[in-house]
Amino acid sequence: MPIRLKDTVDDEAIFRSAPMSLVQFYVTIELARDVVFTLGKLGDVHFRDLNSKLTPFQRTFINDLRTIDGIESQLTYLKTVMEKHNTIKGDLFNNLTADIKPLPSQSDVDDLKIKIEDFFERIKHLDDSFIQLSSQKIRLIENRHVLTSINDFHASNRESRNLGGDSAFAVDSDHDDDNVALLNDRNNELELGLETADLQDTGYNSISGTIATEKIPLLRKILWRTLRGNLYLKDIPINDEKLDIYEDGKPTEKSVFIIYIYGDILKQRVKRIVTSLDGVLFDNIYGSNEARMQSLEELNSKITDLDNVVESTKNHLIAELMILQEVYTDWVYNIKREKSMFETLNKFDMDGTRRCLVGEGWIPSNEFEKIRRSLRTLIHSKSQASNGSQEEIALDANGNNHDSNPFSDPNGAPLFAVDDGESFEDLNDQLVAVVNELSTNRTPPTYHKTNKLTSAFQSIVDAYGVATYQEVNPGLATVITFPFMFAIMFGDIGHGIILTLISLFFVKNEIKFGAMRRKDEIFEMAFNGRYVLLLMGVFSIYTGFLYNDIFSLSLTWFKSGWEFKYPEGYDFDKEGAMSLTATKVKGYTYPIGLDWGWHGAENNLLFTNSYKMKLSILMGFIHMNYSLFFSLVNYRYFNSVVDVIGNFIPGFLFMQSIFGYLCITIVYKWSVDWIGQNKQPPGLLNMLINMFLSPGNVEEQLYPGQAFVQIVLVLIALVCVPWLLLYKPITLNNKNKKAQALGYSDLHSQRRHSVELHEEEEAVMSFELDRAQIEENGDDDDTFDIHSEISNNEFHFPNDIEPLHASSGHGDHEGFDLGDIVIHQVIHTIEFCLNCVSHTASYLRLWALSLAHNQLSSVLWSMTIKNAFGLTGTKGVIMTVILFGFWFILTVCILVLMEGTSAMLHSLRLHWVEAMSKFFEGEGYAYEPFDFENIDFDF
Repeated sequence: MPIRLKDTVDDEAIFRSAPMSLVQFYVTIELARDVVFTLGKLGDVHFRDLNSKLTPFQRTFINDLRTIDGIESQLTYLKTVMEKHNTIKGDLFNNLTADIKPLPSQSDVDDLKIKIEDFFERIKHLDDSFIQLSSQKIRLIENRHVLTSINDFHASNRESRNLGGDSAFAVDSDHDDDNVALLNDRNNELELGLETADLQDTGYNSISGTIATEKIPLLRKILWRTLRGNLYLKDIPINDEKLDIYEDGKPTEKSVFIIYIYGDILKQRVKRIVTSLDGVLFDNIYGSNEARMQSLEELNSKITDLDNVVESTKNHLIAELMILQEVYTDWVYNIKREKSMFETLNKFDMDGTRRCLVGEGWIPSNEFEKIRRSLRTLIHSKSQASNGSQEEIALDANGNNHDSNPFSDPNGAPLFAVDDGESFEDLNDQLVAVVNELSTNRTPPTYHKTNKLTSAFQSIVDAYGVATYQEVNPGLATVITFPFMFAIMFGDIGHGIILTLISLFFVKNEIKFGAMRRKDEIFEMAFNGRYVLLLMGVFSIYTGFLYNDIFSLSLTWFKSGWEFKYPEGYDFDKEGAMSLTATKVKGYTYPIGLDWGWHGAENNLLFTNSYKMKLSILMGFIHMNYSLFFSLVNYRYFNSVVDVIGNFIPGFLFMQSIFGYLCITIVYKWSVDWIGQNKQPPGLLNMLINMFLSPGNVEEQLYPGQAFVQIVLVLIALVCVPWLLLYKPITLNNKNKKAQALGYSDLHSQRRHSVELHEEEEAVMSFELDRAQIEENGDDDDTFDIHSEISNNEFHFPNDIEPLHASSGHGDHEGFDLGDIVIHQVIHTIEFCLNCVSHTASYLRLWALSLAHNQLSSVLWSMTIKNAFGLTGTKGVIMTVILFGFWFILTVCILVLMEGTSAMLHSLRLHWVEAMSKFFEGEGYAYEPFDFENIDFDF
């Protein structure tokens, strides 16, 4: 099973993945950054990691990446500050211009880093100052609330004492300190509502401050258990908008607490408890009422001064942030782009002897010349820019320059030939970039070209597995079959129109929605699949037309082929309703789709059930057969004759002898006028079962000679099973013995030898062409010899331990093991034979979901808007509007969204399991080119 080495270029690359080429880049360090930038703009190179053995800290450009990581953290902080102060208006990344500008020089990037650091230091200083000043202001405001609450508390106590007359103690206004107990009665403000001791003792101390309101219950519980209830605690909530924002940027509700406790030891213990709960204590609350009023005046003065300072600092900070916002997007993009470039350069191998970097990557074969032209253009532009500014070159005693060209041998001859007959003397000695195409036994990545229409369908296939390189891509057929299978289950003209209108809305506004960087997850899924939804809606309209179904009703497109005749003299008003049997209109057939005469008939469900069930079997048979033929296309493309004879032919015959025969009988049964023959049509399911249980015995004959045909078909199916099981292992084993007789270790060794001979022939032809071109351009032989050395891939990369990707079932395996082949073929035979039965039955979901959708639509119609049609006048109008709203909302939510999602998932399963299992291997890996378009520059 040799792999095809050279393929014609497929510009579309949708039926089969694009032919890929492995290329090598030889770049001087001075030009490496520009080369990677050029390749990133092209977006065609899938780079291999030639340093997979090294850790990230051992790579060449780790220091550059560390610096960039630091800059990224600074940019992230700057965006956080902008978000905190709400200076971002609209999408911050709408004003991006750096992506269309040329690559900044390294010195420009260094200047940019300095600018970012300066902005970071300046804004961080302003933000820290703002936070610190705001925190001081908040503490002063809290202190003011504490003093006010204590004064109010003492004032209320005096009023209650004056009103009560007989107080257990008196409060001296001149000596109104905390050593005087304030209350002696039992009230609701005692700890947990319990009784307390008499507060008249002058040994009581007060503690006041602020604490989060949510922690007040916890503080009460801890103090109660710690002090055994020997305290008095009162809390007053603070209602002040100026205290809404704290250091963490989150609004926090706070309360003032006043605690009276006996003794200094307990007082210290309470302070520690309050502090552990992030409470704030204040010391200027003690003394007389006059002292507290004086402290209050001082606080008001300080708050006023801090207000001005905080406002000035905030205005300055916002002004800086507005300036930053204008350039922030370009800064982020440049830094992200630099990081991606250095990460890519870390995949290059460092050639210290020649001061160059060597990289490898996969590209589509038809893009090779474009990449060569781009690199040549880059070298020309750089050479012209540096023309006349070269430093003096040091020569040795023989006049040879060893430093002018790092790609030179000891005699000074250049190692690389330049395209179009140019020599390195025409270019800058430090600006060299060469790309060469290599021959390799590695499996290339899989690349399918897609557009806006096909990308979503390709994503559906890739979600199951990436196609093996060059095998048939299921994505092409999925463009039609996926929405069509969906439409069979969702066939309704009205629902299809709703789905089409939704998708057209997305298509019309795709530029607007595509520019949105932040989308809701469900909305983004719907938008990305807008063309899938569009085709699903269009196909649903078509199948709804065939079903003659619009919101569970029928349309009289054409004249019905059935007519109902009342008996002569029948009076409907007197005799009422009666059951009628329709008669067929002679000489007339309903042109297309389901006759609307069946709508409302008593046996409508029985008829449509039989019709849709058989239709589902036919659709499934067609779907699986074209999938099976894709396996034949794969076998022929990979020159696998043994798979064609040993897998496809017996598998095809097995399927046709059973289920192909069933489909033919379904169509035949439809085409016979059983009523005209006065004959009951036979049951096809029983016929298929008896075909294997009792061969040759036909209970109800469908056509003449049926028994003989069924016996032949059963024999064919029985023969195909050992054919599937034995042919491939026996054939491969015989070929392996012949290869060993010729001196090879096994069959695969012979194939690898054939591949190598083919590669050598191609290499010789390529070298002859290169020699002819070089001789025509006038280059010397030394240059050609070195160029040949590079083309032969003589360079080795000691840090490259990236494993060879498996070359799939169509390619070579490591060694020949007959046991593995036998086991694999046994599994394949069992799976194929069982799946023919289970997969055919699985397509009955098309019938089941179509029936469920139709019946649910009918029930929804009859339970909502249908009830409004019998009403007249104002009541009828109101009920019609209300019930129409209910009906439309439920239709969209239940029938379109929920039922549509269910039908889509079932269609997905039919493609992944029933169809793709017939031919799809999915053992490839995705082509992921280095492209600046894929940069996620949003922190």
